Amino acid sequence: MARFYTEIKKEDFLEKIKSIMITSDDIENFEKDEIFIDYDEFPWNLGYQTGTKNIKKDLSKVEFTFDNFTSFQYPENFSNYPVGYMELKTGFHTFFVNAGGDWEFPICFVLYWGNKKMRAYIPKDGNAWNKKEKCAYGSEANPLYHNGQIGVNEVSEERIISEILKHITLKK
Repeated sequence: MARFYTEIKKEDFLEKIKSIMITSDDIENFEKDEIFIDYDEFPWNLGYQTGTKNIKKDLSKVEFTFDNFTSFQYPENFSNYPVGYMELKTGFHTFFVNAGGDWEFPICFVLYWGNKKMRAYIPKDGNAWNKKEKCAYGSEANPLYHNGQIGVNEVSEERIISEILKHITLKK
């Protein structure tokens, strides 16, 4: 199925990302062990907050958890995946997120602006997840993820970006 992005100013795109991402106040609460699920905050807001229904649907194509994830204010990458803001070509603004449970090899997905709404895309090429069972390594019926070794050789930022540029094109 064809995917399209629509042009948006960088500042507007980043504001939209910030509006769905976890805040520094939430990070402080996590650090104080005051962990709670607030359906107004990323990633628990996906599908609940205005403008996130499509993101939740897009991400549901691969089973993984958000026990560990990157965000606008917590941009440390996992497993050498791309993370954070990138302009992949003129006008194509993206935000890379890494996520996975403690028992999972993390996956990488990208948020982008498509047809006046935020969308998500999980690349296959260069992204380490079980394509047969459509889940993160470690979440299979018979897990293959042993000591973090499964998936390591599959990770490639170059291949992830190449696939995104092939599959998501400018809507004219």
